Amino acid sequence: FQIKSAKSEQEAEDLLLRSLQYLERYIYLILFNTYLHLEKKDSWGRSFTQWMEQVAARAGVYDVLDALGFSEFENPRDSPLARLRHRWQRQEVRSLPVRGQFI
Repeated sequence: FQIKSAKSEQEAEDLLLRSLQYLERYIYLILFNTYLHLEKKDSWGRSFTQWMEQVAARAGVYDVLDALGFSEFENPRDSPLARLRHRWQRQEVRSLPVRGQFI
């Protein structure tokens, strides 16, 4: 894992943030796939946003997303990056995405 070989604390934090953002995106892809499969029978009668509020939120997905982390490296409860709000506040606005990065 690149975080262990980071040359500075800032570089390690940036790598951790990027890793958590990728993990968060992957979770949303899984959730969207679940939405597609479950809502297909009803011809997608509700939007993904509605489904997230009515189904996924009740299942506790936001609790999982708000305590996201890699326990091998740190306790997610001790890291501010584990919190959704902190990760979203740290997103950098760039004119062009980095190669391989999702927009």
